[in-house]
Amino acid sequence: MRILFIANKADVFSGGQISLLELLPRLDRSRFSPLVLCPGEGELAEKARKMDLTAHVVNMPTARTINIKRLFKTVKEIRSIIKKYDINVVHTNGSRAQFYASLSVKHTQASLLWHVRESIRDLPLYDWYLAKSADRIVCVSESVKKERFHRYRRLQSKVDVIYNGVDTYKFSKDDSLRKAVREELGLKDDSVLLGIIGLLVPLKGHPFLFEALKPVVEENSDLRLLVLGKSIDEQYTSRIKDMVRKMGIWKNVIFEGPRGDIKAVLSALDIFILPSQREGFSRVLLEAMACSLPIIATDVSGNSEAVVHGESGLLVPYENVGRLTESIAHFIKKPDRAKQMGENARRRAEELFSIDRHASQIQDLYYKMEKSV
Repeated sequence: MRILFIANKADVFSGGQISLLELLPRLDRSRFSPLVLCPGEGELAEKARKMDLTAHVVNMPTARTINIKRLFKTVKEIRSIIKKYDINVVHTNGSRAQFYASLSVKHTQASLLWHVRESIRDLPLYDWYLAKSADRIVCVSESVKKERFHRYRRLQSKVDVIYNGVDTYKFSKDDSLRKAVREELGLKDDSVLLGIIGLLVPLKGHPFLFEALKPVVEENSDLRLLVLGKSIDEQYTSRIKDMVRKMGIWKNVIFEGPRGDIKAVLSALDIFILPSQREGFSRVLLEAMACSLPIIATDVSGNSEAVVHGESGLLVPYENVGRLTESIAHFIKKPDRAKQMGENARRRAEELFSIDRHASQIQDLYYKMEKSV
């Protein structure tokens, strides 16, 4: 069975691309022949080729830059790939990929699977068209399904929920890595280290976390917060750094750019915090759970499906600074409680959010789509 994956982005800096790269090597190659199509040369195509997969590049302009001539050219190129390899299922990773694929599968035998990772709604008619054109839709959480598609009742029957999966063998706490990262950061083993990992964008809630951190730092001067992630908007990054300076907690906050050794970073942490305004279903949250970290996350969308409040972590309302401060202080004052929640988080990740479970469910869906053709 031949599967063509069409990606929204050429580079790998967010959960959707990472999830795709985690799935590809776990497909049963005796049953499935995957190919990858990217909107440009970049890290995604490079990594796919290193897996001995065929990776094509077709320019897929955004809505702001598209014109009719370019649209027809892109659709023609994608359709020729579908026909050349006799593709059975086109699996799209995002709205732009779904739009181009919806036009390209016409006059072919391929079925269309739309993977939806964001709860952000597009324009109603556009979202309806994308959903209508798909044979099946996969949402990464129940909340994404509800927020994105509840307004299209007649299309509900084609929507499945398959949670993101992480490699729970790879992501597990490693004491040697903990020691190495802490030495690199100049921290003692008994120093409390909190962490937030994600793009430096407003939706991730960094200012909210900094405000909640200040009262905790006043009672725990050795506490450190590691802020890890790629800067998308330099003005925003400068603004939040200035905020930290003005609050007088600069020495307690460590800003790092993106790093590839996420397991090592998570092993070094004592508490993982995800203060986002909105999440589809955060990969790094699952990775932190797999590393046995106690979680503090906002009680929004997918977070509440991943974390059981009071069992595997603590959920707080977005922008409720007092509750976030209390939660951080609670884990610091009760390390045994934090450790137990971290162990519970690890078990939950193994049972519900493993990459093997995810890959098995995706492959089962491919077969269902093939039989329904």
